[in-house]
Amino acid sequence: MRRSNAEVSTLGLRVIRTLERLDVYLDAPGNDGSPDDRILDYAQFAQEQGLPEARLLEAARLNLAYLQMTGIEPGAQALELMTSRRARELRAIPVHVRGHLLAVAMEDPWDVQALQMLGFLSRYQVVPLLASPRAIHECIASSYERAEDTAIACELGLDPGAAGPQSEHDAERLAREQPVVRIVAEMIEEGARRRASDIHVRPGEQEVELLYRIDDEMVPVRTFLRALLPAIVSRIKVLAGMNLAEHRRPQDGRCSVPLADGRIIDLRVSVMPAIFGESIALRLLDSRESLRGLDTLGMSDADHARVIDLMSQSHGMFLVTGPTGCGKSTTLYAMLLELRKQQVNILTIEDPVEYHIGQIQQMQVNRAAGFTFASAVRNFLRHDPDAIMVGEIRDRETAAIAVESALTGHLVLSTLHTNTAATTITRLLDLGVEAFLLRSALLGVMAQRLVRRICPHCRQPDPGDPHMRDAMQATPDDRFYRGRGCAHCEGLGVRGRVAVHELLVVSPAIRQRIAPEAEADRIHLLATTEGMTPLTHAAMTLARQGTISLDEAYRVRAS
Repeated sequence: MRRSNAEVSTLGLRVIRTLERLDVYLDAPGNDGSPDDRILDYAQFAQEQGLPEARLLEAARLNLAYLQMTGIEPGAQALELMTSRRARELRAIPVHVRGHLLAVAMEDPWDVQALQMLGFLSRYQVVPLLASPRAIHECIASSYERAEDTAIACELGLDPGAAGPQSEHDAERLAREQPVVRIVAEMIEEGARRRASDIHVRPGEQEVELLYRIDDEMVPVRTFLRALLPAIVSRIKVLAGMNLAEHRRPQDGRCSVPLADGRIIDLRVSVMPAIFGESIALRLLDSRESLRGLDTLGMSDADHARVIDLMSQSHGMFLVTGPTGCGKSTTLYAMLLELRKQQVNILTIEDPVEYHIGQIQQMQVNRAAGFTFASAVRNFLRHDPDAIMVGEIRDRETAAIAVESALTGHLVLSTLHTNTAATTITRLLDLGVEAFLLRSALLGVMAQRLVRRICPHCRQPDPGDPHMRDAMQATPDDRFYRGRGCAHCEGLGVRGRVAVHELLVVSPAIRQRIAPEAEADRIHLLATTEGMTPLTHAAMTLARQGTISLDEAYRVRAS
């Protein structure tokens, strides 16, 4: 039964805090219940529970109760109906069985597919109850994961309450034990299935936390007993070819792992010594997901045509800029795929080589051998290249040799860490590149950001914060949206990312502005008058189209 706003504000949201009140609710779910079970101050209660106020209001309108799980422990009969993995997948936990009814605490009790799956698995009539994501996560950990981890620790001959370092012999033994192999394999498999770009294993004082970075959001997945950390670290070190006996220094490695669906996924592995044990970060590299053509990067038709035109030049330098993790490498790889069609000799120097591309000679930085970006490009010139890709311009020497290469008949592609296209010019001047050389070498600069798409399955209207509307110069007629959060988007409200760009083409007028005392603001203004769409405007266009939220456009704005 759907209620009006007026009814919601007077009746309030029904909150269940004890097992006795849950039994009463299951006996008569449609009953309004005791006034003591109702809350009217949605803002305060939302803050206490760590939930958006809008979600509580929606639950009240649909006559769904809120389960405050701190006072309720799930029953054994209910827990047996689902595995921990399924509970994490559905973001739900069975709490109580009463007759033919099963009370289930859910992050998203509006998810029809999840409700159907719960009914199929349990064979009970499911009564959904809204609960906070934090409470469900903690309940899954205490009800399922700790018991499972304790059993595994005992099977491995470990003390569940200890977390001390292992000898090299023990570490090697643990890395090959079947339970440890399965834990790490499932961790990677599930990360790939959930579209994670990174997997983090973070040791804490009491437990070890597993998180996935999904659409640039750190999503808690589960916790492990600290006793299992050495075994998990050892297994990952074996996979990545690292030194098992080294626990005091950072180590890097990489490996390839086959998945159940037949894909081969590459892992870049970083292990760092932290206070409570070794911390792990795994970057998941899937060439089928990340190697894209230029036409799939989200550029406007006009910008796409300009980039193609710049790439047809026989010499000059084109730069892609932005902060770490904004997709610069993906854009460069897309440009290399386009260049490859011209049957030219392409050389790259990268740190590290992330994706292997046929018909292109790719090389990796090796500082121990003195093979740096600058030394590699200097040697490239004797290897008859037509196009050169430099993974990143980090210092004066690399910048100078890149400009020199662009001036001697080569097309040079590279990246730089700047916030806007115009500030790239002043940054290169600050690195010591002579203005007269930069005027002759630079073809264009593309600054970019990655923005998160609204999940199409749970998209809903959003008025937007008044301050953000003013800051982004939104008009009263502008309509914005956001994702509520559902099973399709891991409860994040976003699914997938798209790039927003600003493309500065070095025209004759801009070339005249490249001087030792060049001002980025003036160059930016001139580029805008010549047709460049600034990053902020590009993001706002996507927000007005309903592709991204106003919050997301505000987050990536550039001054």
